[in-house]
Amino acid sequence: MTVRPPLNALHVFCIVVREGGFRQAAQALHLTPGAVSRQVQALEEHLRQVLFERAAGNSATLTAAGRQLHEQAAGKMAGIVDLLQPGGGRSSQASILVDTSVTLAMHWLIPQLPGFRQRYPHIHVDLRTTDGAINPSAPVDVFLRRNAAELRGLPSEVFMHERCILVSSPAFAKGATLRERQDLRWLAKSPRIGVLSRPDLWPGWNQAHGMDSSALAPTIGFDNTILAIQAAVQGIGVLVVPEIFVAAMVEGGALQRLVPACIDSGTYSFAVGRRRASPRVATFTQWLKERGNAG
Repeated sequence: MTVRPPLNALHVFCIVVREGGFRQAAQALHLTPGAVSRQVQALEEHLRQVLFERAAGNSATLTAAGRQLHEQAAGKMAGIVDLLQPGGGRSSQASILVDTSVTLAMHWLIPQLPGFRQRYPHIHVDLRTTDGAINPSAPVDVFLRRNAAELRGLPSEVFMHERCILVSSPAFAKGATLRERQDLRWLAKSPRIGVLSRPDLWPGWNQAHGMDSSALAPTIGFDNTILAIQAAVQGIGVLVVPEIFVAAMVEGGALQRLVPACIDSGTYSFAVGRRRASPRVATFTQWLKERGNAG
C-alpha cells in the first residue's frame, strides 16, 4: 500500500520556518500551536527525520535535515500556493518588487538572478533602484540596504557580510612586485581612488593595517562606486572596494587584486515591506540569505 505524502504537513513546516516559530505559524495559519506541532511531528514521522531542534522551544531552529528539506521544498510549495490562489494557474506568474541600490543591483544581484529564475521559474523579480532611507509605506516587497538604519524601523535581517580588497588594473600594478605592493610605502606613492559615497573604505584599510586615518587618504575622488571601479579599470590608481562588486572583473583580468588581505567593511540587510509577507517573498529572502552566505 502506497503511503500518501503529508503535503499539508509540509506546507505547515514551511510556514513555521517562514514565520520563525510555532506560535507565529499558528497565528498565520489560524491554528493552535498544538495543531501546528502535530503537523510537523507527522511530517517527521513520515520522513523518519528530526526537522527542528526541540531544545529551542517555540523557535524554529532547523536541524541539518530540516534545512535541506526547506531548501528543496520552500520554492515548490510557494509555487503550489500561488497556483491555487484565485486567478492563479500556469498563465499567471507571481512577481515581487525589490528595492535596492544601483551598485548592489548591477554588480551583485542582477548577476545572481538567472540562478534564481532557473530554480524558481514561477517567481518574477522586478527591480527598482533607489539610494538612502526607504519609504516604509511604499508598495515594495523586499528592501535591500547596506545601512540597516535606512530601513526605517522595519524588522531587518543581515543576509551578507561585506569585505573589501585592494585592486588596480594589471597595467598599473605591473611595475611593482608583490612584496612592494604589501609595503604601504608603495601605496603612499600611488594615486589612490576614493568613493565619496563610501568615505569609510580607505580609513578602514588604514585601521586594519595599524595606521592613522590620514596615512593613505584618497588622492582622487569619484561620486559613486561604479565610477571609481571604472577609474581603476582604466589604470588611474589603486582602489579599496567591496569584493562582491569586482569579483567578476578580477576573475576576468580587468582588475588585479594587489594583496591577499581583505578587510571587513560592513553588512547588507533586507526588510520585508509592510503587509507584503507571502510565500514567494519568503522564498526570495531565503534564497537571498543562501547566496549571501555563499560569498
